[in-house]
Amino acid sequence: MRPDEWRRLSPWMMAVKPVEQLPQLVPVLIALVFAGQGAPLFSLVATVVIVPMVTVVPWLTTRYQVTDEHVRVRSGLLTRKVATARRDRIRGVDLTASPVHRILRLQKVTIGTGGDKGSTVELAAVPTAEARVLHGELMAAGAAAGPRPSYPGTPSEYRPTPPPPVLISRFDTSWLRFAPFSAAGFATAAAAIGLATQSANEAGVFDRGVGGAEQVADSAREVPVGLVAAIALLVVLAIGTTLSVAGYVFSYWGFTLSRHGDGTLRTERGLLTTNAVSFDEARIRGVHLHEPLLMRPVRGARLHAIATGSHKHPMLLPPAPRAEALRVGNTVAGEGAELTAPLARHPRAALRRRLTRAAWPGIAIVAVAIVAVIAGASAWLLPPAAVLAVALCLVGIPRYRNLGGLLTARSVVIAPPRVARHRQVVGRDGIIGWTSRTSWFQRRAGVTTLTVATAAGAQGYAAVDIDPDDATALIRSVSPTWIGEFLVDPDHPVYPNHAGTPAD
Repeated sequence: MRPDEWRRLSPWMMAVKPVEQLPQLVPVLIALVFAGQGAPLFSLVATVVIVPMVTVVPWLTTRYQVTDEHVRVRSGLLTRKVATARRDRIRGVDLTASPVHRILRLQKVTIGTGGDKGSTVELAAVPTAEARVLHGELMAAGAAAGPRPSYPGTPSEYRPTPPPPVLISRFDTSWLRFAPFSAAGFATAAAAIGLATQSANEAGVFDRGVGGAEQVADSAREVPVGLVAAIALLVVLAIGTTLSVAGYVFSYWGFTLSRHGDGTLRTERGLLTTNAVSFDEARIRGVHLHEPLLMRPVRGARLHAIATGSHKHPMLLPPAPRAEALRVGNTVAGEGAELTAPLARHPRAALRRRLTRAAWPGIAIVAVAIVAVIAGASAWLLPPAAVLAVALCLVGIPRYRNLGGLLTARSVVIAPPRVARHRQVVGRDGIIGWTSRTSWFQRRAGVTTLTVATAAGAQGYAAVDIDPDDATALIRSVSPTWIGEFLVDPDHPVYPNHAGTPAD
């Protein structure tokens, strides 16, 4: 069969599709069970109709075609759908394999063209060997004019031999030490405890166990309150840590980042469900270094690329040592000094604004406590409310300390005012515009917000509460021809001479 002919997906798609649609099929299955008790004939007829519609019909009505110009998928029985991806517009090809896919030696191929989710082309069940060959051909440089995919059975003399990939980074078991310092596990633990409590309450467990609970409560009165609180805290920490480590293992086990000869970077990860993501290295416009608050004491960090195409924020490194994140950032994007150099601090007005914004929630809490005391509540509400208000106000200090900027010969570095430390590095060649916005409060404080516009990543990175002169100097340093005609003083200093005081 010629590669440009219409092809079917693997017949095992009839087994994969029901598993993928199981959450949507659960209500139907429950309805069939209850209907079978009163009307077994109706249940039998419905089953005979539904099962083929979920298994056989999708496979029979789905075909795909790969030519020199496009990849096209045709599906649907009553409503026909044709999804097309031009090969010269392909920006990413992902290979995903759930446990069912892996058992059946299949992979799901997702082809992205750089638009929204509706612009992707998906092949739900492709044999693994064929999926990898298709992936390599579609991601190759110059795919629109390149050779057609070499499917299994194509003579070997027509198959190009790509150079071996270069490994940039690989998962290390020592990285597991960063897993407990993620808030995701503790949030999951809290949600699980809440769900279990609600389910137990609806099942009447608490009502049936009132007697036993009273005996436990009587015994617990003899235990110091501090000890009970400490035990409860240890239990939550143990559950949260276990869930965090498990989630890390399931998501990032076997992680690798490699550079391929066709000009692409590829990440592979996953314990049960494997995920392989490829993106064009030439479309990387910078990197984003993220140091979560809990990971900073153990010197951990995450690293993402800032890129154009179907993957705007491709992951370059999961939670890992900060030194490894810096090395990978330098290897992939050449961002060495940009990720470690001291930043220029924003004016003191930015500190006042951070403290003011952080103080408003605390003021509201104190006001509510005062109203409650006036209404007859205990006066002991006021000290905790005051302590909480002070703590919220102090949050503004690290937000200001993490705020800053830097201009180098090749990049603009922006650090937003957040409690967690972020450093967003955008290459000068990726900047397509500037936006300056000044609110009424900012005008009174003498600061402004300058946004770097780019087609990559979030498409805009804001330098919050920067000095207006610094903003003008930054634009003039990076894009002198864009702003020159708007300057009253053509000799306005450039940003390096107007950078301010280096931050810690």
